[in-house]
Amino acid sequence: MRASIWLILLAALSVVSVVCNQPFEPRPPLQDQLVVFSILSTDRDAQFVRVERNYMPPDFDPQTYTSDNSVANAVVSLKDGNSTYDLHDTIFACPDTSRFKFPLRAYVLSPFVPQYGKLYEITVLSPELGRAVGKVIVPGKPILGMGLSARDVLENPGGHQNDEAIPFEALLSDVTKGYIGRLFIDYSVLKGNGWVDGRIEVPIAYKYLDIHDFKYVVNAQLTRRPTTHQTNVAYTNQMYNAGLIEVAYNRYPASKLVFNRIVYQFLQAEQNLYGYYQVAHAFNDPYSTRLDEPSYSNIDGGVGVVGAYTLDSLVYPLPQHFVYNRQ
Repeated sequence: MRASIWLILLAALSVVSVVCNQPFEPRPPLQDQLVVFSILSTDRDAQFVRVERNYMPPDFDPQTYTSDNSVANAVVSLKDGNSTYDLHDTIFACPDTSRFKFPLRAYVLSPFVPQYGKLYEITVLSPELGRAVGKVIVPGKPILGMGLSARDVLENPGGHQNDEAIPFEALLSDVTKGYIGRLFIDYSVLKGNGWVDGRIEVPIAYKYLDIHDFKYVVNAQLTRRPTTHQTNVAYTNQMYNAGLIEVAYNRYPASKLVFNRIVYQFLQAEQNLYGYYQVAHAFNDPYSTRLDEPSYSNIDGGVGVVGAYTLDSLVYPLPQHFVYNRQ
């Protein structure tokens, strides 16, 4: 009886020993999938779809992976209601070769501009990896407006207080999830014998309260839409003046200069693009660390994102006798 007990214990210990000697691998085996990425936009007449396969880096740092995982033999199409368009395969020079040394591959549809408020479906067929589909609704066209008080401040910034507001309003589309309103100053500067056009963005604030230097400014960021359809964005006369002074006295202090117009640029992002942006930017939370590595995908049969944004502008011309002009 005692011998039998010892034999059982020895057998159990041997099993435990074998189990403990198995190497621990926290990563499950890789299941090949299509990775599809495309952002449709109303501000260009060419639309792009990136198609790749997923990968597992040799260690736990994905930045060390430098192989080309693009899928070259896929059939990519875009469905627009009853019409279907085939995209063609092309390559682009990689703007940054510090990690990837090969050209970028994409599938392109041109000329094509998506319509406001319309549903689009992107389908990818791969002989090896199967079929993946992503759908997106482009936001409807916004209605942009500028407050009556803004005109006076824009034309005569020196005649107003620093904290005076330059207000802009926008009526959002139903499918808009996030938006960003950006204010630009367009100008022309004489270089040699010709005039060269330039643009500077008006920041929303200084980064530090006690340092009023244009090198330390904060620009507008993508923001979640309010519960209503209307949103308001206000810039201050102080930051408007900061942009004008940066051009007139810091960049071109001795050049002939003409400030042409003010451009309020408004971007609407639908829920897929906004959700992907939030995940990629860690939900705008610099004070905590997420251990669950969240991801976002709206691809059926693969992973990735098919999103869309619209880009619209409100233009206000500046007078010829504008105070900062030097002709």
